[in-house]
Amino acid sequence: MPHTEVAPQEAGKVRVYTLSLSDDEARAMRDDETAQAAALGVERIDAAYTEVFRVADLDQLGLAGYLRDGNGVNPNQIETDRSKLAALDGWVMIVYSRAFAGQSLQLAPIPALTHIGTYTEGGPDTPVQAMEAEAAQPYTGIPRVSPAEPAKGGGGKTMVIVAVVALILLVIWWLLA
Repeated sequence: MPHTEVAPQEAGKVRVYTLSLSDDEARAMRDDETAQAAALGVERIDAAYTEVFRVADLDQLGLAGYLRDGNGVNPNQIETDRSKLAALDGWVMIVYSRAFAGQSLQLAPIPALTHIGTYTEGGPDTPVQAMEAEAAQPYTGIPRVSPAEPAKGGGGKTMVIVAVVALILLVIWWLLA
């Protein structure tokens, strides 16, 4: 099976795979992040951004409607693949760009996964640009603000002077009273 490249910082892509697995195997993969990553031929993915389900569970909406209405996939792309999407039955796996955590990867799916298509979510088409400047790298900044130093000494002397003045005023008030 050909390898699929995931661009660094990829966003807004929805990959659809059909699963040639038994119901038990597909159910087990649904909740197993490690099995999903292994099926895609990568070490790790974030399973919060993948879905494994039976197409029949979509009922009247169908897979094309789910991609269009539920995921905001460009309707023109759906129309191109409508017959292919409508013909699918059994289990599918949907993988969103965020599942790869911005990493550049080569996907090498197992033979039981068949890539149906990669679709683009609606919204502005913004090209992905790698940030190569040193300042754009994490943790490269040097803090320029040093913490303020506390005032040294003088605090005790001030308290003594205030106490003596208060005592003198108290004595004067007592004498005048």
